[in-house]
Amino acid sequence: MNKKKHLITIFASFLMASTVLAACGGDQTTDKPEQTKQAETEGDKKETKEEVVTGTDVAKQVAAYTDMMSELAVAKDGQEVDWDTVQQKYEAGLQKGIADFNPEFDQAIQAALSAGKNGEMEPIIAVQLADKTTQSYFYQIQKVLQQEAADALGNEKQNEVNFAFEQIKFLAEKIFIPTAEKRDSYYELSGDSSLVENVNSGLSAQEEAIAAGNVEDFQVFLQVTDKSIFRSYYLAVKSYAEKMEAGAKEGKEKQELSIMQAEAWGFYQAIKGSLGGGDEAAAAQLEKLLTLNTTDPATIKAAETNALFAKTISGKIKGYYEKAPKLLAEKNIAEAKGSAMEGNMFLKMLQGQMTEKLGEEKTQAAFAEAEAWYNAIADNKPEDAKVSGNAVISTVDSLL
Repeated sequence: MNKKKHLITIFASFLMASTVLAACGGDQTTDKPEQTKQAETEGDKKETKEEVVTGTDVAKQVAAYTDMMSELAVAKDGQEVDWDTVQQKYEAGLQKGIADFNPEFDQAIQAALSAGKNGEMEPIIAVQLADKTTQSYFYQIQKVLQQEAADALGNEKQNEVNFAFEQIKFLAEKIFIPTAEKRDSYYELSGDSSLVENVNSGLSAQEEAIAAGNVEDFQVFLQVTDKSIFRSYYLAVKSYAEKMEAGAKEGKEKQELSIMQAEAWGFYQAIKGSLGGGDEAAAAQLEKLLTLNTTDPATIKAAETNALFAKTISGKIKGYYEKAPKLLAEKNIAEAKGSAMEGNMFLKMLQGQMTEKLGEEKTQAAFAEAEAWYNAIADNKPEDAKVSGNAVISTVDSLL
């Protein structure tokens, strides 16, 4: 049995195993010269890696985004934004990359900046639309880089693997972790539920797979990293729906609610394409609810958005719970494991809803079955996988 199999879980055992791995070799006493040399060497490596990332398009785009946000941030204090400067920074450092990758993202950002400048939209709303749509772009770029790293690892092109993965870690540090920290704080997530812990654990496990030259493990751990970032965007949208409903009840002005709606819409852009594959109608309805000129934010209800998310995400879970056994039957265990992990990462997204509706005991039982299902797929035990898989899907259906 592959000893790494038991690391590949989104629950406590995954994080505990990752912690143990990180601790290995770390119990040398501090007075040994070898450790000092090792620290110096690691410091040099870190500096070298940062230098490698510095000249990349990703680093330049993040720098342009940071410069833009420095200027746009003054709107939060009621100060006047220099829209021409922001537009120039966008056009010089970001527009081509975004427009080439996703013209709709570029159109949304351009429209927001233009509306903010012309007074057609409150400045802070325009800021949030530009900010969150750009973050959605960076998430999609991360997915591309992950595939590039996986392909390079499979072809034993180590320099290309390292080049792509250093950019992924750079994006995580500069873009994804700060967003995840806010969601962890809002929902009081810690331990195996923490978004930050899950992202970092996924990245660490991916890095170990790179060191071992194991593309199969890399592809599986990729799902932990990617879907933990995805989950942070999902929870961001979910949290703003809750805040809008609460704000409406408190009598907050529409402008304040519209700011939240703009933030939710921007974050939703990162994940809506994937969610459409789970339930197209529910995903489209979420888009409609979050669109400023379509829905009054005072009418948005958390229960409705939660129900729509449950439909889309449960559709994704079911899709992967069907796909993984089929891949197993085709003797494609590597892809079956990746699909199984992806299905379980989508299940992780519904943990809060499951706990609220079904209780802690039934939720943990479902996660135990999900882990058993993954292990059965990894061990090529289709009958065992069928039993555990049916139990998980039954629980998911009870949310709908």
